[in-house]
Amino acid sequence: MELVTRIADVPVRGTGNIIAIGKWDGVHLAHQAILQALVAEARRVGGQSVAIGFHPLPMQVLRPDVAPPMLQTLEERAEAMAELGVDVHLALPFDKELADLTPEAFVHQVLVAQLRAQQVMVGFNNTFGRGGKGTAETMRKLCAPLGIPVHIFHPVRVDGENVSSTEVRFAVAKGRVQAAARLLGRPYSLRGTVVHGDKRGRQLGFPTANIRLDEGRLLPPHGVYTVRVTVLGEPRQVQPPATVAPRTGPAHGAMLNLGVRPTVGGTELRCEAHLFDFSGDLYGREVQVEFLEYIRPERAFPDLDALVAQLQADERAAREHLARWQGAGG
Repeated sequence: MELVTRIADVPVRGTGNIIAIGKWDGVHLAHQAILQALVAEARRVGGQSVAIGFHPLPMQVLRPDVAPPMLQTLEERAEAMAELGVDVHLALPFDKELADLTPEAFVHQVLVAQLRAQQVMVGFNNTFGRGGKGTAETMRKLCAPLGIPVHIFHPVRVDGENVSSTEVRFAVAKGRVQAAARLLGRPYSLRGTVVHGDKRGRQLGFPTANIRLDEGRLLPPHGVYTVRVTVLGEPRQVQPPATVAPRTGPAHGAMLNLGVRPTVGGTELRCEAHLFDFSGDLYGREVQVEFLEYIRPERAFPDLDALVAQLQADERAAREHLARWQGAGG
């Protein structure tokens, strides 16, 4: 899949561009429903599937003081789209000029004049144009005289709730990582680079990978989690235009502590994973951490012996969780 940030870099292929528009943060199940339909329709008519999004997200520009943390980096978003078969992700740089376009101008100047859209797909709650005044129905009305079909997608519901980035954020922020996984269709994950720590875990019999996380990401609450750690390799920064494919690597079951380590007087946030049945050097490698289950909150213990006893209990719980995930095909 090609990741671009300029309309001029969108390649020309086939019978034309079939376009889906959204923010796509998280690429959750509702996003996936639109993108799967986008890919299927583009293949049916011999066209090109183009998912239009924004980077940074609109709220980060318009209301940075209240903008929520991101669920994904741009690279992770593009990888998720690539896995679904999308041909092009156009991540438009959101700025005041783009924000000031009226709905009419966005349709005529961007979708028609520059992208030559053949069809458009949007979610039921999509908004666009100056002040978010354009709705999905606005898009349909503006495109109808131009002969451009607009497909509006109904909500996707899980556990009685509409799937949305807001609901995913709420679940993650509450530590309900299994609920977040049901909304996303996969475990919530973070990426970071393994760096040197103080080697304290090794002294306790629980060597850990100290993971420096990407900034600006939504973190679950401090605590201990059952996780899966995938070793992605050398860190990289994708600079559009670029070809993006899903990154894979060896995966390891682990338990992870996210917090400040109060038992040893820590004050700095650390993300430390103890990989089960692993020996090797991960320093300088980028890893992806998938949050599978919450074990317990972080707390201070009276001494190191009590901490070690708890870590042993945490390991037993995490191994049971991992066995259950593997048995379920996770």
